[in-house]
Amino acid sequence: MRGNFVCGELTCTGCGACIDACPFHALEMAEVGPCGEPAPNVDFAKCRECGRCHAVCPACTPIELRTPLKTYASWSSEPSDVTFSSSGGLATALARSVIADGGIVFGTASIGGEARCITVEQEGGLESLRGSKYVYSNSAGAYRSVKKLLAEGRKVLFVSAPCQIAALRAIAGDSSEGLISVDLICHGAPPIAFLREHLNSKVEGAWDAFSFRGENDFRMCAYRDGELVFDEPCFEDEYFSAFITGVIHRDACYECPYACNQRAGDITLGDFWGLDMSTLGAMPPGKVSVVLCNTQKGADVLAKLPSSVYLEEREFSEADNEEQTNLHEPSARTGDRQRFIKAYEQVGFDSAVHKTWAWRRFRLRVLKHKVMGLVGR
Repeated sequence: MRGNFVCGELTCTGCGACIDACPFHALEMAEVGPCGEPAPNVDFAKCRECGRCHAVCPACTPIELRTPLKTYASWSSEPSDVTFSSSGGLATALARSVIADGGIVFGTASIGGEARCITVEQEGGLESLRGSKYVYSNSAGAYRSVKKLLAEGRKVLFVSAPCQIAALRAIAGDSSEGLISVDLICHGAPPIAFLREHLNSKVEGAWDAFSFRGENDFRMCAYRDGELVFDEPCFEDEYFSAFITGVIHRDACYECPYACNQRAGDITLGDFWGLDMSTLGAMPPGKVSVVLCNTQKGADVLAKLPSSVYLEEREFSEADNEEQTNLHEPSARTGDRQRFIKAYEQVGFDSAVHKTWAWRRFRLRVLKHKVMGLVGR
């Protein structure tokens, strides 16, 4: 092992599989480099070079990806799912079904100023898992917990980015009938250091949570003890704009092996971008999810969903369209990415975003809309 990386700097996703697998507790997640990239930090005084970290690392030993069996357009009719979910509310519906069956749900929540993988055993706790978190989520420790729960005969639903689902499968294995894995169609996951710096510059005083989608859809929001303390439209906010244009992802995201037609989880969820809504057999109450059923286990889980969940089978080609880029390729590393990185080390996050062409285009769009609004009055 060399330096901080088990598998190599450009291929490490920070999935945390190596941390959970180490029997000597010789690794922990750290922020490294000028951009605060998440990576396993090795305590060489504890390391015994057993090789377990390499054996479970999905970058060193890739998992087998799965070809989708069926594709659905879907949504939940539950009013709270329509309001508070990023898309059609399918993750919440699946989680609610698993909890009702005595299972446990693992998902990402915004807690203590970062995104963390947490466990939920009661339906009331699902609220914290709703809404997309457009930032790296630390799942280290969660895989070990899942393996223990499965050994106890518990049913587990794990919802996360594909790289972390790959880590889960490497640690827990694929043989357990009690494990249901759901990977999300991922645009990329920037280091938390960027979001921390950005919100610290915008919010007076402390903040402890954030949101991007859901009730405050496509808005950059920060909270303090549950109270909204910052709220900005996505195209007027530096962080959200830079995320949308793919300027601030981690290096590994631009080479992501999971941004493709074959998937890591039993089920894949995302927004159904590019869908011709007029062709649907029913009118959705809000947003629509794309659901890819990738295994028979996934099909069995979907079959148990209540009648409040609408599932309409569609062709996979409808989902894999030009707007759904990350179903066939990773987000592109553009010239703006290099422009941002060069500026970031000199002037900090917000000023570096201001130097990108994407930000300038967004500002012109916002200005145009404001001018047109004044003319309309």
